[in-house]
Amino acid sequence: MGEPFNANLKAHELPRETLVDLWHRTVDAHAKLRETWSSAIAGKYGQEVADAVSLSGWPLGKTGATPKQLFFDDLRFIVAATELQPDLLTVADRNQADIPEELSGNRSWFQWFVSASRLLGGSATPKPGKPAWVGTPGRARGLARGKGIDLGFALLLRAWQRSQGTHASEIDTEAFERKVSNDYDEKTLALLWNCAAVAYMLATDRWYTGIRRRYGDEAAQELEKDVWIDRGAAEHDLRIGQEAMGVTGDDVESLLRSFQFAPGEVGILDVEFELIDENHGIMTHHACPALDRFEHFDDVRLKHCCDICIAGMPISGEMLNRKIECKPLKLPPRVDSNDIACRWEYRLRDQS
Repeated sequence: MGEPFNANLKAHELPRETLVDLWHRTVDAHAKLRETWSSAIAGKYGQEVADAVSLSGWPLGKTGATPKQLFFDDLRFIVAATELQPDLLTVADRNQADIPEELSGNRSWFQWFVSASRLLGGSATPKPGKPAWVGTPGRARGLARGKGIDLGFALLLRAWQRSQGTHASEIDTEAFERKVSNDYDEKTLALLWNCAAVAYMLATDRWYTGIRRRYGDEAAQELEKDVWIDRGAAEHDLRIGQEAMGVTGDDVESLLRSFQFAPGEVGILDVEFELIDENHGIMTHHACPALDRFEHFDDVRLKHCCDICIAGMPISGEMLNRKIECKPLKLPPRVDSNDIACRWEYRLRDQS
């Protein structure tokens, strides 16, 4: 496997060609995830419903936008959203490199929205007489904005969608991807990849929301499990890290190497890796966007997100080796703001 496993390897420390590969695989994963969701919905409710949910989530589709253009519009949204919420980024710092001009755009109304939201956000102040939860981002934002992160993010997304028109088609995607392949340095590529990973993962919420509005929570939860577990979206995500990092082994070390740069793992989660030996490792999620988003506000949705992980994390190990076992060492709820989100142990059973 070459170099010893470096649990603290940073994205910008990867070889440039690896970062370019990760970028392209994540862009492709955005389109593949859209196809998987559309197929799952069509199989359950028909293609007409699938198309309607898609267009409600991505109005730009009405203009005939290609999957690549839809990705770039999602990417531009995330680039803008990280101005408001920089902790969406997990493996890159918002200020470590300049955002390419094509992605920052000139939507003055949106910059005003970001500035206004920052002023309104301020510091959270608990109500008198109430015990303070000192900390999770979800609770802090909820106190500051009134109804939690969902409100700010939903308004942000709604405003973005209504402003779209044909704007995304103005980006020369081929020219941009040539710059990715040939021009940008490692810190810029790491920042772009982190933004792309968030765009890829958060897009699933638009499908979920579209189905929930039509058929309720249970139907949306059933489809999300179908997409990520039964239809293999979780496995595909792990393969992105596995193939980009050139992982060929089937032990726990290989699994952690694959997780280390899977966009749905480190791209949206604050993850710590501990390799005890090649057959035993521990993965800790210090922060989780689902926990931040739904903690204190939507216990049903939070339980559903955790249920997907409880089912999906063992499948990830089994994908590399049927004898890799997974056990959750810690699951939500958190005790306080300094508590971890969750912790997972992987072991390779004796193969003799």
